[in-house]
Amino acid sequence: MNRTDWLIRGLRKGASPRGRPRRLALASGCAVVLVAAAACSSSGSSGSGGSAGSGGSGGKVNLTYAQWTTPEQAGYQKSINAFEQLHPNIHVTIETFAYNDYQPKLTTEFSSGGGPDVYWVNTPMIATWLKDGVMEDLTSKIASAHVNLSQYIQTLVSLHQFSGKLYGLPKDWDTIAYFYNADYFSQHHITVPSGLTWNPADGGTWLSFLKSLTYDTSGHNALSPGFNSGSVATYGVDSPNEMQWGFEPYLAEDGVKLISQPYAKSVSFDTPAATQTFQFLTDLMYKYHVAAPGSDLGTDAAANNTEDQTMFAKGKVAMIEGGSWEIAGLAQEVKFKLGVLQFPSGPAGDWTVVNGLIDSINAHSPNQQAAWELEQWLGSPTSEQIMGSGGYIWPGIGSLDPSFATYWNSHGVDVTPFETESKWNTVFWPVTPGMNQAQLDIANQLAPAYLTGKNVGAAVDAAAKQANNDLATAG
Repeated sequence: MNRTDWLIRGLRKGASPRGRPRRLALASGCAVVLVAAAACSSSGSSGSGGSAGSGGSGGKVNLTYAQWTTPEQAGYQKSINAFEQLHPNIHVTIETFAYNDYQPKLTTEFSSGGGPDVYWVNTPMIATWLKDGVMEDLTSKIASAHVNLSQYIQTLVSLHQFSGKLYGLPKDWDTIAYFYNADYFSQHHITVPSGLTWNPADGGTWLSFLKSLTYDTSGHNALSPGFNSGSVATYGVDSPNEMQWGFEPYLAEDGVKLISQPYAKSVSFDTPAATQTFQFLTDLMYKYHVAAPGSDLGTDAAANNTEDQTMFAKGKVAMIEGGSWEIAGLAQEVKFKLGVLQFPSGPAGDWTVVNGLIDSINAHSPNQQAAWELEQWLGSPTSEQIMGSGGYIWPGIGSLDPSFATYWNSHGVDVTPFETESKWNTVFWPVTPGMNQAQLDIANQLAPAYLTGKNVGAAVDAAAKQANNDLATAG
């Protein structure tokens, strides 16, 4: 996601570059959240501001906290302000970078023994940074501090646990659904259906629904014999060439996983089922004309410059596929009432991509104790309540999830379809060394198919071959 510009989409979970690196030092203050801050001790944080490591003059420790640029930064500012009030000897500077610059920059800093003290880790980054030894094993610290791991959604704990070791406390989660223009639906007397299904053979009820949403400039929808596919005013949806909020949910619902298991050395989407899924997704654009053509989503059809949000805001598409992290930015960008529609069910049933971030402590940091204080705080009920009640994230502590839903309900957006999907069959972003690079290369190899609708099978084969090379090279 990304929108301080407000570039909404992939900086949160992993798309392409959005904006330039920025550095923001956060000041202390925010007494309004300080009253609740004492509750942080329930996570195991001492909340004392006692000895916390080496650092600045006068005993003050200066921590750096790295993120990629997202709208969540405003929420983290509130959280850090409260943390600094409780820990007056610790100052936290947030460093932000464009998502695609993030891992390469930090990896370079880590290689020379530097880097931020605490930093965001996304699922595709885990395996490489574990291999590099830059993620501090927090297992003993968590046990000694009596952090209650049962308070977290357990799938998030498992997602970040490797060989019995835990490298960060869960702090958020997200799933993938469809944002829709509720005013457009009302204008065309379209009711939000339930139980939508898709299949690669005839598209199912999902295709019929998308046809009902797609209108040409003469006022005919795609169900009408008079529909002019060469003069579309509003497409029903987009079909982005992107892994998490593009094709991975559809692959899962057709029985295909990107890799067969964590740490696999090869991909598993070089199959006939995967090819038919990609064919269906491109057919939405070039056969059925219910999805905006790939060229409208940029040079590789991946909406790297938030072309999809721009089209959505301008009424050029009725819906866009996206993640729950995008709500805050979209709500600010669009001028119409926003709705959320859960994913259609596929041949293999109901599946969604679930992801969550952790904060990791740099194993090379000279400020280990201060970093651990910050880690505990960010995973505490108090911090997650600040983030959830402000509408920034679904908290990783499940009991706090209603705070996020309540915030958005008060702003006229029902976000519960995301929560409903979290109870479905779930697939994670693939965890294996080299996947972050493979993700980019897969999109590059698939781009010709997404831009033309032609030679889909050859593009899938090329993407799988390049991804396998990336995984093999990463070791």
